[in-house]
Amino acid sequence: LQNLIDSHDTDRAVSKIHNPDRPFDSGNREQDDPTYDGSKPPDDAYRRLELLALIQMTYIGAPMIYYGTEVGMWGSDDPNNRKTMIWEDLGTYEDPDATVMPELLDRYKRMIRLRNDHVALRRGSFETLVADDEQDLLVFRRAYDDDTLLIALNAGDADARFELPEGDWTPVHGDDAPGDVVAPISGRVWIKNR
Repeated sequence: LQNLIDSHDTDRAVSKIHNPDRPFDSGNREQDDPTYDGSKPPDDAYRRLELLALIQMTYIGAPMIYYGTEVGMWGSDDPNNRKTMIWEDLGTYEDPDATVMPELLDRYKRMIRLRNDHVALRRGSFETLVADDEQDLLVFRRAYDDDTLLIALNAGDADARFELPEGDWTPVHGDDAPGDVVAPISGRVWIKNR
């Protein structure tokens, strides 16, 4: 199973987020739909992109990142989803907004490192613990032998709370919120201490 959120056949993920309420892969070309906003998405869209990336890195399957997503590239469907890769060391581009987002790249690297460091995220079992529509909260556990992680994803606009399962849990990814609080549009990961 490959975890893919954008590709050469769709608009880029952050642009999908910025242009919501459209059927998948429909009305997503600026030349076909003048209401499609092809400008650089706002920060909120990038926060949601990071949440999607955390899902990619912690869910079942193999994550696939379409080139440029990790540095903040955006664009509607063909041809704008196939722009030249932006590189920090190559100077400026035609679009002054086309710059590498180093903070986003660093967050992607941390999420990839988390996945690489934990076999449970690559080969482990999956168990849903909380699926709370009112809070827009999903919590699941990934486990393989002694490697157990708890992942909490909050797609809502307010803090979400849940009860940590019994055991000694250490946060390894996400903000510094106390205990079992997950900030809006963010995710947290805990590892169970042996």
